[in-house]
Amino acid sequence: MHIPRDLPLVRFDALLIERVLVNLLENAAKYTPPGAKVTVAAEVIGDHLSVSVSDNGPGIPVAIRNNLFDPFVSAGKPNGTGLGLAIVSKIIADHGGGVSVESTSKSGTTFLVKLPRTQLSPNEIPERVAT
Repeated sequence: MHIPRDLPLVRFDALLIERVLVNLLENAAKYTPPGAKVTVAAEVIGDHLSVSVSDNGPGIPVAIRNNLFDPFVSAGKPNGTGLGLAIVSKIIADHGGGVSVESTSKSGTTFLVKLPRTQLSPNEIPERVAT
């Protein structure tokens, strides 16, 4: 996991963003072979916080790449409903951001989530917990 400690504050619904990350991580874990890696990274790019989830699984089948974020689109995983990425897309859009497939091939896939940075007033900034 590559997440800098000094990332700026971003306003979001924590439970919904947790759902986004869980969906992306579950997909990556299900499609990544044993012993392979799933990586999460975050960085500030311009006026957005970018979070990427990458795996080195088999990639996304060509037949579903153009409709990947539509409801009921699935690569055929057992017990899958095809709603996970549609939910991810809706949550991120509702936060003013976007989600995309940054890359996919037989050597893995990277999803990129972009959330707009929000300037908080001094009284909105939470106290930081010492680590």
